[in-house]
Amino acid sequence: MGAVVSEIMDKAKQFFDLIFSNMVHWKKEVLPFQRGAWIRLYGIPIHASNESFFKLCVLDCGRYLRSGNCSLNRERFDYARVLISTSSLDVVNFSDQILVDGMMVEIKIIEEWGFNSGDDACLYDEEDKVVSETHDNVDICDDFENIKNVEIKADKIV
Repeated sequence: MGAVVSEIMDKAKQFFDLIFSNMVHWKKEVLPFQRGAWIRLYGIPIHASNESFFKLCVLDCGRYLRSGNCSLNRERFDYARVLISTSSLDVVNFSDQILVDGMMVEIKIIEEWGFNSGDDACLYDEEDKVVSETHDNVDICDDFENIKNVEIKADKIV
């Protein structure tokens, strides 16, 4: 069967070149398209704020890749920032109910699509490529330092 299909494809190569820019033989190892997406997890209880819980939260929307430094270092608690890979082309935006210590908690899962739309380069496994830490929300983490500096200067002015 495969030989027959290859023969037909070869005879119609000129036609298919008009339609497709690249044709390759399908292999079982070929993965479907996936894109990187930074998402924010809102509503996480402080005592549950850890990497294992973040992985649990993103099961329905993609494959967990890593957490942002601000989230892992617990520098902020209003949301957790997580990088996932997803095959969906739609913006991730939904709520999920998760049981935490016997209580149902609603977690809002929202993609950062306005200013940091995906990091496809981060879809590689860590063994294949070292992921750059510079894409993390550096501006937000640096804001804490800037706020302290502004408060010190304001106190001096007063």
